[in-house]
Amino acid sequence: MFKRFFALRYVSIIAVISLFAGSVLMFLSGAIFAFNAYLIFFFGRSVAVLPGHLGENTAASVVIIQSVDAFLFALVLLIFSYGIYTLFIYNPEEKNEKLPGWLHIETISQLKTILIQVIIVILAVNVLEHIVIVGSESLKWETLIIPASMVGLALALKLMHTEKDL
Repeated sequence: MFKRFFALRYVSIIAVISLFAGSVLMFLSGAIFAFNAYLIFFFGRSVAVLPGHLGENTAASVVIIQSVDAFLFALVLLIFSYGIYTLFIYNPEEKNEKLPGWLHIETISQLKTILIQVIIVILAVNVLEHIVIVGSESLKWETLIIPASMVGLALALKLMHTEKDL
């Protein structure tokens, strides 16, 4: 009975493949954003719809920030794909010591920690993008909501870990 239940772990290959495909898609999206930034900067052409008050340099910066955002999310999907593979499918006898230390995922808690850390970074990138698009002169106090939530997430992350986990 337990052997049959244990064999169900291979169903998680669906998540691994889906996350990997999503990662490839986001890498392509980031590359398209970067290419569009070069088009804006060097040729003044844009496929992206941006506010008209932005100059070419600022518009290129906004699209590069969007590219960074897409690449960050692609890396998260890739790490999650690898993490699920390691947790559910990977055979522990096949140790691969060539991986960096931060990629040795042993628990779901480590995956959740990575997710929270990357959410904080993605929120920071989104705040930067918003500030560049709106302009520092037009910012309102509501703009502080996202940075405040970033601080809250960082504090929650700190409270989640004990001294031995860090």
